[in-house]
Amino acid sequence: MTRPPDADTHARVDPDDSLGRASVWQDLVLATHLLETALDRQSQREGGVSHGHFKILVLLHAAESHTRGLKSLAETLRFSPSRISHAVTALERQGLVERRPATSGRRAHDAVLTSGGRRVVRRVLRSQRREIRDPLLDELGGLGTAALGDLSARLIRLLDEGRGSPEN
Repeated sequence: MTRPPDADTHARVDPDDSLGRASVWQDLVLATHLLETALDRQSQREGGVSHGHFKILVLLHAAESHTRGLKSLAETLRFSPSRISHAVTALERQGLVERRPATSGRRAHDAVLTSGGRRVVRRVLRSQRREIRDPLLDELGGLGTAALGDLSARLIRLLDEGRGSPEN
């Protein structure tokens, strides 16, 4: 992708903000935005769901018995209880998820991926691999992919520790 003509003009918080750090930060924000946009378009096209909802389906697909508690899903995705409840309701309407009372608590509920949900996950993941993941990682090469993996793990760890977390 070609950088926009004004890409050398980076917003800085104040005059002593490092131009290099501001540039790296803006590139990271733009890269994550472009990736999320590509994933959302692809999830909508191949699965009929937003990428935010697709993340729920993927977590359920990977879970034992394709089942997870709503609280666990919300914590993993940093969703509020209300947001996860609305998302699961939308996925229920599409026949991709079923909500069941949890065996672990009176008021707790589990989300269970349906056979239709499993089909959507497989279809979307195949398409993501072919259209987004493999081309990006192939372009990075082995060393670039390893470096991206290391950086991603570090960012996840730092955000999980509460530094820069939107919920804190």
